[in-house]
Amino acid sequence: MRYFILTGVVIAVAAAWTGAWFYVADQVRYEIRTAASQNTPSREVRYRGLEIGGYPFRIKVDITGPRIALSGNQGGFRWATDKVGAVRHLWQPRHVLLDLTGQHHFEWSRGGSARALTLHNAQAMASIETAAGGQLDRLSVDIEAPSLRGDGGIALLGKRLQVHIRLTPDAVDSVDFALRGDGLDIGAGVVPPMLMGMARNISLLDIRTTVTGLPQDTLAATPIAAWRNGGGTVEVRQFRLLWGDMEITATGSLALDDRMRPIGALTAKIRGHDQLLDIAVRSGAMSGNGRIAAGAVLGLLAAAGGGVLSVPVRLQDGQLFLGPAAVARLAPLAPR
Repeated sequence: MRYFILTGVVIAVAAAWTGAWFYVADQVRYEIRTAASQNTPSREVRYRGLEIGGYPFRIKVDITGPRIALSGNQGGFRWATDKVGAVRHLWQPRHVLLDLTGQHHFEWSRGGSARALTLHNAQAMASIETAAGGQLDRLSVDIEAPSLRGDGGIALLGKRLQVHIRLTPDAVDSVDFALRGDGLDIGAGVVPPMLMGMARNISLLDIRTTVTGLPQDTLAATPIAAWRNGGGTVEVRQFRLLWGDMEITATGSLALDDRMRPIGALTAKIRGHDQLLDIAVRSGAMSGNGRIAAGAVLGLLAAAGGGVLSVPVRLQDGQLFLGPAAVARLAPLAPR
C-alpha cells in the first residue's frame, strides 16, 4: 500500500511540475510574440524564429534574427544580431542568463549624423536580475575577445571586457557601475592626434564607481542635464589604468559644472607621469617651456615617492590639473 501511495505522490508531483513548466513556457512565448506585434512608429521589435525548450528544470529560449529599432525627434538607434539565447530556472524567475555570442550590429543617428559599429566576440554572456516590481536590479556582461569595428576599420580589440551595473541598496536614485577591460588595443583610425606616437595597448582599465542623483524621468530630452541639475555625482571608488609604461590609480568625486564640463577632485598615484605631460603638449594645453617646468617639479615629487607621483588632481574651469600643472582642456559633455 505504501508503495502505491508513494508512486501516486511521485506521479502527481511530476504532473504538477510538467504543467507548471508548460504554463511558464507558454507565458514566455506569449510575452515575446506580444512585444514583436505591438510595434509603433518610434519602436520596432522583430525576429525570424523562436524556439523554447529546456524541460524539465529550465526555460531555454533561442531567438534567431532579433532586431530592435528606436526613433524619435532627437535621433534613432538600431541593433541586430543573428541569434540570442536565454535561460531561466523555474525557481529563479527573476534571474535570466543570456548568450550573446556572435556578431552585433549597432547604428545610431543624432542631429543629422549617423554612425555604425559592429561588435564581434568569441563568447559573450550576460546576467540580468530584476526586483519584484520588474525593474532592473543587476546587470553583468562578460565578453571574451571583443572586436569593435566602425566605418574607419578596427576601433578596439581586447582580451576581455566586463561591465557590471547594480542598483545601490537603499538609494533609489543611485547605481554602482564597474567596467574592466583587459588587453585592450586601440585602433589606429580612432586614436586622437594628441595620442599619436603613444602605445595603443592598454593592459588594464579598471573603473568602479557609484553614480548618484539619477533623474526619475530617463526619457528626458537631455537626461545628462537633468542629472547635473539634480546634483548628480560620480563617486570614483577605484580607477586603475595600465597604459604602456604608465600606471595610474585614483579615487575621488566628479560632477558637471554650469557649462556641462567635468568638475571635481581626485587623489592619484602615477608612475610614468611624463606620458601625461607629453599628451598635454600635443593637445596644446601646455607649452614646451611649461612642460620643462612642470616636469622638473613633478619629477622631484615622484623621486621623493620612489618613482611614484602622489598628487591631487583637480578638474576646474574647463581644465585638468595634475598638481600645479594644467595638462588638458575639458570640453562640455552635452549641450546645456
